[in-house]
Amino acid sequence: MIILLIMAGLTFCGASVFCFYKANYCACTQAGQCDNPVNHYWLGAMINALVSLTFCCFALHVELGTLLWLTLMASCFLGAYISARREKLKRCKNASSTNALLTNEPN
Repeated sequence: MIILLIMAGLTFCGASVFCFYKANYCACTQAGQCDNPVNHYWLGAMINALVSLTFCCFALHVELGTLLWLTLMASCFLGAYISARREKLKRCKNASSTNALLTNEPN
């Protein structure tokens, strides 16, 4: 039962981080055009984080559950950050090779 509660906490933690990054992406790239989705994503991030915290606290009681939740949130944010950095580097490499093809320059 404890493992299922922790797995549910991890799932909601991941959903919270996804909503958080989606809200930031939308706010940065489409400022003023997507006010409603930003609000929905922020609301989703906060609700998922609270549900995740609740599952972790039920699994390991308040003190250890909170520490587990902090660890889960930190690891999910770190994973998402690393993934975003790698994706950005991949896009930069693809863009530079495409620009070289368009201008007939060697790589």
